[in-house]
Amino acid sequence: MNITKNTIGDSLELLVSGRIDGAGANELEIAVLAAIKAGAKEIFINLSQAEWICSAGIRVILQYFRQMKHNGKRLLVTRPSPGISEILEATGFKDVVVEASRPGAVR
Repeated sequence: MNITKNTIGDSLELLVSGRIDGAGANELEIAVLAAIKAGAKEIFINLSQAEWICSAGIRVILQYFRQMKHNGKRLLVTRPSPGISEILEATGFKDVVVEASRPGAVR
């Protein structure tokens, strides 16, 4: 798994590629925590290049989705790959954490 960080103002995009297993979930959590500590108001987790995500990875996304929302900020999954989309759909979290696609959206 690899994470590439792209910062634009108060927003951070984490482009995640590969398989998000237990160790990858830990890396993702560290990256999200670093973004929160740095003052990011929006965190977008781009999963267009991710192949698979384990329950620990989903937990990281949900935990920080809720924390950011509670603090008036946003954390969303963007562009989930077909495999990730299927997993999030099966778990019932797709409609919660995936940014709604809308005309003109850049993510």
